Amino acid sequence: MMRTIKSGWLGRLSLLLSLLAMVLLSGMATSAGSVQAVLAQDTPSVAQLFITNSDVSSLPSVELHVYGRDSQGNPLNLSQETLNIEQNGNAVGLIEYQGVHTAGTFTIFLIDIPPGVVDELPLLQQAIENFASAGNMQEQVDYVAVYQVGENEAAQLLEPTNFFNSVRNLFATPLEPETGATALIDSSTSLLDELEALKPDPAMATSLVLMTDGTDVVSTRFEEEDLVNHALERGIPVHTIWLDNENISTVSFGQDFLAGVAAQTGGIAVQLDNTADLPLVWNRITSFRDQARIRYTVTALEAGTFPVTVSLASNPSISAETTVDIPNNLPSVVINLASESRTLSLPDLDEAVRLQFSTAVTWLDGIERELTAAQLRVNGVSYDVPLEEIANFQADVTSLTYGNNSVEMVIMDDQGIQATSPIVVLTVNEGPREIPEELDAGNGLLGLILRFLLVIFALIVVLAVLIWLWRNGRLTNLGSIIPRGPSRPREPFAEQQQAAYTPTHTVAYLEVLEAVSQLSSPIPLSMAVVRIGRSPNQANIAFENDVTMSRLHASLMLEGNHYRIFDEQSTSGTWVNERQVPEYGIQLIDGDEIHLGAVHLRFRQG
Repeated sequence: MMRTIKSGWLGRLSLLLSLLAMVLLSGMATSAGSVQAVLAQDTPSVAQLFITNSDVSSLPSVELHVYGRDSQGNPLNLSQETLNIEQNGNAVGLIEYQGVHTAGTFTIFLIDIPPGVVDELPLLQQAIENFASAGNMQEQVDYVAVYQVGENEAAQLLEPTNFFNSVRNLFATPLEPETGATALIDSSTSLLDELEALKPDPAMATSLVLMTDGTDVVSTRFEEEDLVNHALERGIPVHTIWLDNENISTVSFGQDFLAGVAAQTGGIAVQLDNTADLPLVWNRITSFRDQARIRYTVTALEAGTFPVTVSLASNPSISAETTVDIPNNLPSVVINLASESRTLSLPDLDEAVRLQFSTAVTWLDGIERELTAAQLRVNGVSYDVPLEEIANFQADVTSLTYGNNSVEMVIMDDQGIQATSPIVVLTVNEGPREIPEELDAGNGLLGLILRFLLVIFALIVVLAVLIWLWRNGRLTNLGSIIPRGPSRPREPFAEQQQAAYTPTHTVAYLEVLEAVSQLSSPIPLSMAVVRIGRSPNQANIAFENDVTMSRLHASLMLEGNHYRIFDEQSTSGTWVNERQVPEYGIQLIDGDEIHLGAVHLRFRQG
């Protein structure tokens, strides 16, 4: 039997006759592409936002995991987007991008293998195995499943798995073509409806990959537009990989169908035998593995279940909704540290730095409870805090780095509920020891005194041992066994000081040649790592009014006595002397001119 395009002929014939009548009345020619546009004009948009999780353990901050795609199906870079967030219909407080959360992906392969594509089965198996390998699918993070188009619905060949070998084992026995009639649209549309239940993790971004010749014989439950609408309603892109069926002389129907489905759902359409194009599909799927962590502050904190809406400031129609549950008995912890006390200077980070912190712990219902655990986290490293000292405590911190440091407090109460404070960013600069009074635990002078006393104690011990040895007659021949080096004339004190002095840092600065932001010029470079961008929260040198710059645009890193500049995946790129900075950076020399968006700088080094 010749495989033909899906037949729902009565309804479709009526629609085509109506369109033909419109063409005849208007005297205009209607193309097949126009018909497809009419059929798809009421479908939802490809551009969407998705909220996959919410976390209220850091009250008064709430964290959301969000990802999105544009009108072409590409992932949105939410670190570069301005978001509007409303909770219970009211605008929230500060909104911050907190990096990414790796949620993983879930990919369903639906294969349609009639006898006419038997020659392509080895390529088909190889393509799926290629996806389920290092560099594409991330083992134990991403999941994959394989289904086959059936006469009424899709049949499972491989249940969801996150192991490469499971896919290889599936194809240890070669696939056999399906000899009976198959319902492509019924199988794929019904499978879309089942994907939520099949997902190993509800937060995963899901994709459907159709591998077929694009023709259909026996579908009766769904129409072509149902497949597209169901995919858009669930936010699932349908990628299509076309197989060449040697039994079908006219192939344009199948190819046009697959290209249309992919285009309308935000997917990519390729041919199986064009193996160089397959990575386009794999890269699109895996680009949704990481989701943005968006944190906002609740302005009027209260218990309850509240609707939350997130939208793009540039296009409010691209939005997503969720609900946030705030329990009445939830604890909350806050680090009390004024913004002007969040910058310190240290000559080195070789030893632990003793800092002091003040915190406040409350419960939403106002009932004070007992704490069972408390820890301070600095850049992900935890330090135990005595429960009786949690209001004011000191910690010997060993995980500080130059630049911005993430500091948060984690507690657990006797209900077993954990709470995390909003993150406090400590900026550490390289230089003489200067710690704000709020943070300083007073160990600067105290540590020096303790070290001095320790040296004195060690000298007393050594002296006591020498006296004991001398009194017991054991140091009689000491002078003869001590080696003596050649003597040399004593150098003047000033010459000794001059010879011993070596500059400890490179003298370099930036001249601002062109910028909208008003920054004093020159800008000295006194740190080993200098970050430049638009956001004061992410950059040491911030051009806040220059919208052509990314929030974190570029970094200067001291290598020996020279600075090397790196682009931080900025939107407009970083340029030195009209040359774009590559991934491995460019070493700067005196007089180099740097362009970051519309900002123009000159590097100087003495």
